[in-house]
Amino acid sequence: MKNLLCLLLALALCSGPVASAVKWASPASAHPAVHYDDMLPVTAFDETALLSALKELESTCSRHSRDRGSRETRRRVQALYEQIMEETDLLATLANLSAIQYDASGGAPEEAALYLELSAQQTRLTSRCYQALAVMAASPYGDILDADAGEGAADSLMGYRGLTEEEAALYEEEDRLIQTYDQIMEQGVPVLAEGRIWTAESLESAGVDGETYEAVSQALAEERYRAAGEVYLQLVRLRAEQAQWAGYDDYAEYAYEALYTRDYGLEDAADLHRLAKRYILPLQLRLLEETSEQELRALSVRSRMDGEEVLDAIQPFAEGFDREMGETFRFLRDHHLYDIEYGETKLPTGYTVALPAYGSAFIFNSPYGDYQDLSDTVHEFGHFFETFHCAQHDLWTDFNIDVGEIHSQTLELIFAGQAEELFGERYGEAYRNAVLYNILDSILDGCLYDEFQTAAYQNPEMTAEELNRLFKALSEDYGYSYGPGVDADPAWVENAHNFQNPLYFISYATSALSALDLWFLYLDRPREAKETYLELSALSLSMPYMAAVEEAGLRDIFEPETVPALSETLEEYLDGRPISYGEQRGGSAGRFEEILLILCFVLVTLGAVLRLRRAQRQRAERRRRDANDPWPSQESRETFRRSGPDPWSGQDKKPPWEL
Repeated sequence: MKNLLCLLLALALCSGPVASAVKWASPASAHPAVHYDDMLPVTAFDETALLSALKELESTCSRHSRDRGSRETRRRVQALYEQIMEETDLLATLANLSAIQYDASGGAPEEAALYLELSAQQTRLTSRCYQALAVMAASPYGDILDADAGEGAADSLMGYRGLTEEEAALYEEEDRLIQTYDQIMEQGVPVLAEGRIWTAESLESAGVDGETYEAVSQALAEERYRAAGEVYLQLVRLRAEQAQWAGYDDYAEYAYEALYTRDYGLEDAADLHRLAKRYILPLQLRLLEETSEQELRALSVRSRMDGEEVLDAIQPFAEGFDREMGETFRFLRDHHLYDIEYGETKLPTGYTVALPAYGSAFIFNSPYGDYQDLSDTVHEFGHFFETFHCAQHDLWTDFNIDVGEIHSQTLELIFAGQAEELFGERYGEAYRNAVLYNILDSILDGCLYDEFQTAAYQNPEMTAEELNRLFKALSEDYGYSYGPGVDADPAWVENAHNFQNPLYFISYATSALSALDLWFLYLDRPREAKETYLELSALSLSMPYMAAVEEAGLRDIFEPETVPALSETLEEYLDGRPISYGEQRGGSAGRFEEILLILCFVLVTLGAVLRLRRAQRQRAERRRRDANDPWPSQESRETFRRSGPDPWSGQDKKPPWEL
């Protein structure tokens, strides 16, 4: 039987590692004005106070005595609960700060050791907290949980059994393997070639001839791919065990349902794969043909900026989009909640993480040094904006990646409208085409890697060579081409998501399609689109993707006609034709008002001319009132809990445009 706990635990374990002495502030409070420098250094987390509070909470809630429901006992339970929330928020914040330091250092040994230590600590303590809260849920004080975490929180914890030692060991081993992958990709693997041992570093300093350099480079690349592929095979088999512990037949099904809580399944995704190949690929190829290499090179030169210049370029857009968005952007800058400068040691990644102890978030990015730094930073600020305004206790953090990525990718598209002001007409158009290309790339690569990973996790006994052949065959279906004699491609190991965030990539495809939908609305009716964007940002990320899209009034991408319709609209845009989104949201009500005015005029005129009897006027008035409110009142909807995404990847989701 599938265990509900695996769902809670999967969500709890998705956040990164932690550590450091931090002054805590409730996520529900105003965002404290704390500069990033004051959050450092990152140190270990002292779990003494947390364990003491958990033990006392269990004892108090399980005690069978007359004072069990007294006001004094209730106040104590409330205080213990709040202390536990504070401590776990601190733990999560320190974990994420540790992750930032790890990535900024290039996975240096000291940061790597702290990362592993805190990750294991967070895994263990998260499970321990749920065990104690399950006791509270079964007591007369379960309503405290529902009041803070949302109706049904207490019920969801009933019967929580906690992580076994074997399960905890699987998660720790998973973290260790991911770090091994990071080290392989960052530092390479020594190789025996041309009669000696080579590393990437020794090759660069050796001063060898061109032929030797080429041969050794090829050997180093092959060994790097081989070693990373072996790590992936270990991860696939380990994750298969995780899925079995949770009661699933395979890890692909587990990831979709438990890890990412999607309200669409593998079959829906397979249909999307086919539609993307048929309708999206031709448009991407058209963009590739219509944007010259020379224009992209010139754009890259014009768009070289350091981190502060990137933020300077984005700030007027954020302030003009919405007052609250502008204030959030200024808070980001004033407190330096970002690391987006070039760093020689930085791992090639980008993301936004929550800092729940501060009711805030942090943007990390390893820049390209070209126009993509603008779009990547806009992308991550979309996540920051949502996280900043949806702060909640870490133990209750819930998120749906497919929803969160709509925020970020839509903002990329809308910001592209500012490109002409930044780069002039010619290169502004090149920037818009580049952003559009990357959005379509998100759809196609989202489907490609989803198809590839689904096959890998449903067939965990595949060899690395079989995976390389599979990736080459699938890549060709999505528009990639290879030279003669190439029958396998190991380049899939370059995509860190395959290792770090399995089955994540399809979320880029679903959200990019919805982002296109919202962007088309923006091109036709900007004000309405902004309202829809802010509406969507305010929705809880615990709301599943399809439900959130429906709530926002966007189209269902899994309906057979939606992807063809989106591709047709995009073709119209590329042809230079005006975009007409169709009926306004609530447009029917507007038409009824117009009809109503006409009807009133006609009735009044007829009444004056024909001297209608009083009874006729009364009947007409009743008809007018009925027409004025033709729709039944909307059903009241559940208020979903707000949350923030953690972690969010931006940099490694889309490779540089190949020139």
